[in-house]
Amino acid sequence: MSVQVEGKIETSCKITSIDKGSLKGLIIIKMDCGMYQVEFDILESINIFKQEENVSMIISREKPVYTSNDFCAHGYLFYEKPESNKILDQISLFGLIVKIYSEKGLIGNNLFKMMDHIYFCVKKSL
Repeated sequence: MSVQVEGKIETSCKITSIDKGSLKGLIIIKMDCGMYQVEFDILESINIFKQEENVSMIISREKPVYTSNDFCAHGYLFYEKPESNKILDQISLFGLIVKIYSEKGLIGNNLFKMMDHIYFCVKKSL
């Protein structure tokens, strides 16, 4: 299942790796979401995910429905630039960073605008 409309992306993903970050207590989760390759920071103390787990990702201007079994935070889309052969978008979740690699970018694909306030959720409840 995959939804891409202005102001919202919802897609299925697989967690491909969970690695320690450079700061104490920080980990970096990488996901393959088909059209999107995603890396996001999360505190080790609140991580609920496992490698190879199937999840769904939501990026939305509207607050999505979620449970305590999900990770959901809000922040701002603040960056979009070419990197290698992809477009890199970055979302700041008030200190935690989400990196999204895609062919056209979230802004370039007219899904979001620079500095949009968005919600980023990774849901275990598929």
